[in-house]
Amino acid sequence: MAKRTLPPPAVFGFLLPNFLGFIAFTLLPIVLSLWMAFTNWSLKPAVSYEVLGLRNFQDLVGVRAFGDESAAVWVAYFAAAAALVAGLVGVLWANVSGWRGAKVGGAMLAAAGLAAAALAVAMGADHGIILAGGVAAACGTAAMLREEGQWRPGLGTLGGLLVLAGAVGLWFLHGRMWDAYEPRDARFWRFFYNTVYLMLSIPFSIGGSLALALLVNAELPLGRARSRAVAAGVCLVCGAVTLLVVWGLGHRDAALLAGVFWMMAAAGLAFNMVAFRTLFYLPTFCAGVALYVLWKALYNPQTGPINAGLESLFASLGLAAEAPEWLGSVTWAKPAIMVMGVWTAIGGTNMLLYLAGLSNISQDLIDAAEVDGAGFWGKFRHVTWPQLAPTTFFISIMAVIGGLQGGFEEARVMTNGGPAGATTTLSFYIYNIAFQDLDLGYAAAISWVLFAMIFAATLLNWRFGKSLEVSL
Repeated sequence: MAKRTLPPPAVFGFLLPNFLGFIAFTLLPIVLSLWMAFTNWSLKPAVSYEVLGLRNFQDLVGVRAFGDESAAVWVAYFAAAAALVAGLVGVLWANVSGWRGAKVGGAMLAAAGLAAAALAVAMGADHGIILAGGVAAACGTAAMLREEGQWRPGLGTLGGLLVLAGAVGLWFLHGRMWDAYEPRDARFWRFFYNTVYLMLSIPFSIGGSLALALLVNAELPLGRARSRAVAAGVCLVCGAVTLLVVWGLGHRDAALLAGVFWMMAAAGLAFNMVAFRTLFYLPTFCAGVALYVLWKALYNPQTGPINAGLESLFASLGLAAEAPEWLGSVTWAKPAIMVMGVWTAIGGTNMLLYLAGLSNISQDLIDAAEVDGAGFWGKFRHVTWPQLAPTTFFISIMAVIGGLQGGFEEARVMTNGGPAGATTTLSFYIYNIAFQDLDLGYAAAISWVLFAMIFAATLLNWRFGKSLEVSL
C-alpha cells in the first residue's frame, strides 16, 4: 500500500487567501454580531458599553402588562398561537406521510381558512388576513384532493383539530390579550407581519413561472425558415403602419404599445420560442434599483400609466371609482409591491429552472400516458408534476429564504418604508436600527432572530420537500 503524502506547501499557499478571506469577512463578523446581540453596543458616544445578557431578545419578542393582569391570559394566547403553528405543520406532515385522516385535516384547514377570510372581509380587516385565509383554504383543498389521502379519522386529523383550536383560541383571546398587554417592541411584530404578507406572493410567482415554462417549452409549428422570415417582415410592416397611423391620430402611448406588440410578434415568428423566452427573461437583467424606479413611476397616482389606464376604464364603464394611490396608501402599498415581485419573478430564474426540469422529462413517460388515454391535465398531474418535484423543492427553499431576507431594496428605493411603516420589512428594520438609530446591539439581536426564522423555515422545507419528492 502506498503511503499517503501531505500536499506540498504550494497547495496551502493557494488556499490561504480564501481561508483568510473566510475568517476576516465571514467567520469574524458572525461571531462579533453574536456577541453584539447580548450587549448595548452603540455608535453613540454618550452610550456606555454594557453586557445585557438576554435583555435585547426579551425586549424584541416579549410583552409587558399594563397593570396586574394574570399571566394566564398571555400564556393561553401564546399556547393558542403555538397550537395553530403546530397544526399547520401537522397537516403538512400528515399529507406528506400519508397518515389516515389526512383529508379530514385538510378539510379542517380549508374551513378555518375560509372562515378567517370571511370574517376579515366582514370586519374590514387587513388584506393580509384575507389573503392568508385564501392560501390556507387552497392548501386544505389540495390536501383533500390528494389521491393518497384517507377520509377516515386518524392521526392525520390531529393537525386539523390543532388548527381549529388555535384559530378559535386566538379569536376569543385577541381582545383581552391586547387590552391587558402590549408588545415591548410593537414595530418588530408589525414589520414581521409585513414580511410574511409580502411572502404570500411566493405561491403565485412559483405557479406563474411553472405555467410560463409550460407555455414556452415546446416550439411553435411555424413552418420553414423562409416562410417565417416573410411572416416576420409582414409583422414589421404592419407595426410600422400601425405606429404611424395611431401616432398621427394623437394616441402616442397606444401607438408605442402597438409597435412593441408587432415587434414581439415578428421576433416570435423569426426565432420561435427562443425570442419569447428571451423577452420574458429580460426583466431579470435590469432587476434592482432601475426596476424599482421604473415601477415607482408606473405607480405614480398623478402621472403613472397604471392609474391613467384605470381612470379611462372606469370612465368608459360609467363607474365613479377612483384609482388607488398605490405606494402612497397604507392599504395598497404592500399589494403593489407584491404585484411587482410576481411580475419580476415569473419570467426570471425560476422559469429557466422549470424549463431545464421539463427538458429532462422522458418523452417515453409522456407517450405512455397518452396511450393510457391521459389528457393534458392527466399528463401534468401524473407525469410532469412528479418529475418536477426536485426543481419545485429547490425553488421553494430559495423563495422562502429570499422572502424572509427581502424587502430592503423595495422599501429603500420606492417607499422608504412608508407610508406609516406599511412596507418596512425586518431587513429594512435592521438597517434603520443599525445605521439610523446607531443601536448595533439591538440590530444584531434582530438579525439573529431572523436567522432563527430562516433556519426553521429551511428545515421544514427540507423535511417535507424531500419527503414529498420521494413519495411522488
